[in-house]
Amino acid sequence: MENIEKRLKGILIDYGIDRSKISKDSDYYFDLNLDILDLMGLAKKIKKEFLISIPENEILRMERISDTIYFLEKKSRPMFLHN
Repeated sequence: MENIEKRLKGILIDYGIDRSKISKDSDYYFDLNLDILDLMGLAKKIKKEFLISIPENEILRMERISDTIYFLEKKSRPMFLHN
């Protein structure tokens, strides 16, 4: 899922976040100094890039970049039908 991480990093950089502060462990609030409005703005860009929907309650749960990567990985896994 390296591609997801790379694409997300590109979104964060385009949003104006210093690339040296971006790591999987970066906290949006404490390390990147973002607030909830910033996260909502980022969510719009992520939705557009990955062509997905992100419920607001999921956005509020994302505190670290790793949380977002995990969410995107879950969304990108193929769904299999069970008999």
